Amino acid sequence: MLNKKVLITDAPDRFAVLTAMWILASNDENPIMTYKSIQYRLDLPENIDIRELVYSRGELFRRGLQQDRLDEWKLKLTQKPKNRPSWIRALGSDDKQLKAIQGLSVDDIFRSQFRALEGAPKSPIEIIDWGLQHIDRLRKASMETKEQYAKSKEVKFVLLISAINAIISLLAFFIR
Repeated sequence: MLNKKVLITDAPDRFAVLTAMWILASNDENPIMTYKSIQYRLDLPENIDIRELVYSRGELFRRGLQQDRLDEWKLKLTQKPKNRPSWIRALGSDDKQLKAIQGLSVDDIFRSQFRALEGAPKSPIEIIDWGLQHIDRLRKASMETKEQYAKSKEVKFVLLISAINAIISLLAFFIR
């Protein structure tokens, strides 16, 4: 069976995941996030496309990491097992963990736009709040768009029924 990626298109789910990602990327001890760590920490199914969410919100998240910073981070993870992300520790044996660490590439990483520098501190509450308000505005706009679409479908349906009634009335008049 194919493991097809699923875009999170249902507005409440999409924005709930986006909110959780924003908080983690802004407030985690380590500014470097991996797509797998988000999947693991939020207990999301493997087929949810976290990468698509990051790519769609460039104002919140910065994709990738410089190769030298990634190499340095991987070296730290290799040397200090207690500092490994929970999704890596959950793999079990040290061999599996080391293989996962070595397999990380710059394409597996993202960060908050506001924590781009090495050793960046947690974001101040004002930045976190700005992001949360921004996500809420996006959610509201998405819901309004869906409501407008639904209303336009209702209007089209009513117009179609009215047109059918008019045609039936005309046909009934001419058939008599």
